[in-house]
Amino acid sequence: LLYTIKFELAQPPIMPTPQIYHRNQDDLPDPKTFVGNGDFQYQENGEFWNGYKDKEDTSSSNNDEKDRMGDKDKCSTDVPSVVWSNAEYPSEDHPENPDNDISEGHRVNLLYPSIDEEDQSSGMKLCHTKRSMLLLKDYNEETRALKDIQKFLNHPVVVFKTHSTRWEDIMKEMIKKLDDEKPDVKMDVDSALASVINYDGVYVIPECIQGLVQASHGLKTDQSFVVAIGNTLAVTENQVVLCRLSQPVNFGEGAEGVQIICLVLCPVRTKQTKSGTQVARTYATLLSDVNLRQNLLNARTPEDFAQNLSMENSRIRREHDSWMISSSKRSSSNSAQNCRKGKWYPGKDIITDAKRRAAYYLSDFTKDVKDCVSVQKITSTTLFLYFSLLLPVIAFGVLYSEVTHGKLDVRNVIVSQAFSGILWVFFSGQHLVVVRTTIPVIIYTKVIYTISKNWEKDGSFFYTFYAMVGFSNAFFLILYGLTGASKVMKYCTRSTEEILSFFISLAFIVDTVKYVLREIATYYCFPESVPCSNSTDTTVDHGTELCSPAKPILVLFLVCLTVLIGLRIFNFKHSQYLTTAKRTFVADYAIVIAVALGTFVGSYLFAEVRLKNFSVNDHEGLVNMVDFKKPESLAVLTAVGLGFIMSILFFMESNIAASMVNNPSNKLKKGFSYHYDLVILGLINALMSLMGLPFVHGSLPHSPLHVRALADVEERIEDGFVSENIVRVRETRLTSLFSQLMIAASVLLVPYPLNIIPIPVLYGLFTYLAITALKDLQLWERMILIFTEQSLYPPLHYVRKVPQKIIHCFTVLQLVQLSV
Repeated sequence: LLYTIKFELAQPPIMPTPQIYHRNQDDLPDPKTFVGNGDFQYQENGEFWNGYKDKEDTSSSNNDEKDRMGDKDKCSTDVPSVVWSNAEYPSEDHPENPDNDISEGHRVNLLYPSIDEEDQSSGMKLCHTKRSMLLLKDYNEETRALKDIQKFLNHPVVVFKTHSTRWEDIMKEMIKKLDDEKPDVKMDVDSALASVINYDGVYVIPECIQGLVQASHGLKTDQSFVVAIGNTLAVTENQVVLCRLSQPVNFGEGAEGVQIICLVLCPVRTKQTKSGTQVARTYATLLSDVNLRQNLLNARTPEDFAQNLSMENSRIRREHDSWMISSSKRSSSNSAQNCRKGKWYPGKDIITDAKRRAAYYLSDFTKDVKDCVSVQKITSTTLFLYFSLLLPVIAFGVLYSEVTHGKLDVRNVIVSQAFSGILWVFFSGQHLVVVRTTIPVIIYTKVIYTISKNWEKDGSFFYTFYAMVGFSNAFFLILYGLTGASKVMKYCTRSTEEILSFFISLAFIVDTVKYVLREIATYYCFPESVPCSNSTDTTVDHGTELCSPAKPILVLFLVCLTVLIGLRIFNFKHSQYLTTAKRTFVADYAIVIAVALGTFVGSYLFAEVRLKNFSVNDHEGLVNMVDFKKPESLAVLTAVGLGFIMSILFFMESNIAASMVNNPSNKLKKGFSYHYDLVILGLINALMSLMGLPFVHGSLPHSPLHVRALADVEERIEDGFVSENIVRVRETRLTSLFSQLMIAASVLLVPYPLNIIPIPVLYGLFTYLAITALKDLQLWERMILIFTEQSLYPPLHYVRKVPQKIIHCFTVLQLVQLSV
């Protein structure tokens, strides 16, 4: 394990300074216990203490202090165990300090940090220590680490066997060495030194990383190395210096035998993966290898020192390459083993899915309704599904009515949504997937209607041809389920899922923009023959167009109002108002509040501006049972071809929606059901074809949004960035069931009062759903990174593990695929 330490100095109130006194010369430490030039230790009761001699002779106060301490012959136990020593003592290497002996009665301070005598009258310093655990660098996953090591080895800077024992002297020597070895860096030495030595009358290491090892009594600090971190404006890119001390030096508690020091200087503003902590973590992981440390300590020259590091780097790279090869082989062998597992027969995967989900069927209705939070989540999610399905259904109904000339309208789409949704709730495996009709299905229905007029000009052959296409589609979907065709989705990577999801969200936004532009082109005109009027509704005939500038302005206003209010309330959970539970409660009803407010503004506050409402075809029933006419052979072949193409669309979208629902980050517990659900989807669409209702399939973005609405989300702060992580998801069928029952009841509200909802509000809802869905897409995150300053990159896993150039190239490649 690694841990990082940060120190901050503070000025406390005036307090007595802990001190220690020696009675006579015999109490002083033996000179042989001195470490290096400055620091020494003495032993008392089996413990080693560090100290330094004051420059001022205080022997005159010896008697007073002796009375104060009583009969104790030992040192005061009130002395802090973490100390810094500034003593000077004669040694073989530095005989120039002959007068640094400690005479009888001299006071020895054991304070950390050290304080001058003149500062003791005003009080001692406080040191704020913050410790946090770090994981060792995984060189196989975080490729940035290998690049950092190689960069150092290209031009190694090593201070070898320095005799300095004071931290500030060592830091000065290391930074001076870096400045001499790399003159092109053009570094401000004083500024760099200030980043690793916090001097406020005392010396403190601002930030460093050390290792932790397991001992019999728990974790203890590995005192053999220290990695110091300095964030400074003195450098423009990361600089690393290694120092091999001539002998172990005591820098205080937890660093009483340091032999190797690594200094990492980092720019103040840099990318997260290149930050001082991450680079220092790389070298701390490297130095945590006891074998490497021993080799470095045994090195005779700086060249040998660098050569040992180079050999270790080569070993790590070989392990990384072998790990990559073994991972590929392991993945291939696992796939082959899964293929060989048991004897396969048609329908085996369907039976396996059904058995897997059958064990949880009753709990899907009963488990998550036993606490108030779950009841609130189920209620808010039910309303979310109701409005997010009903309002698009109304808009889609308008489109269906246009492309089929009234053969299918709003009521048919509502009945299709409710009936198919209820069947899906009771019979599907992965019930969190939301089935509904979509814009591609509407376009496909337009194609079916257009082709059907080749046999009957009046469109009477539409229902028969529509049913034949639907039966063909259902046949292929069932065939896909029986043959286990969904297994090919393992080759469908997250990239494909994100491209399709992004395309659906983009289609919603584009449709909204087209609608607003169409309204502007139709109504925004000012005929010269019409005098100015104070009336809000200025609709007049102008050739074949209607001129009413207020309409497009109100349309644009309602679209923006619905989107902005929805997003504002959705993000209310991140605000500082109310409590967390109340903020989440309000955010769960964002779509309800946005639609209600948009309807109030559009239908009541601006009632004078007559916006277009949807209408229904009273000549068509809610259900149009198909009266099959004898089709021609060409019609049958055409229907089979169209059904096959449609089945591919349903296969892809349904499986991708299910894959996003079953994403491991959602932490679902009850397993998947790809093959079984395809069969159920085929049977439902066969029934829709027979009843003359719109087709349905698993959809985006509703399916992942449904999971998100049922989830408990935990916010985590990492390196100043807030990330959301799903804790658990309530895998209940009740939300879909209740919402579909409410949609079924909404048939009674057509046309009134549902037609009071302005159509711009429906398109605003489309845009709101698209934007909220984009938020969870990694493709969208990486698109933003292209325009983000590197130092502000969030600590995402792919930012840490993948080079920046590859991230941006991959994003551009996805955008090219999206445009195609």
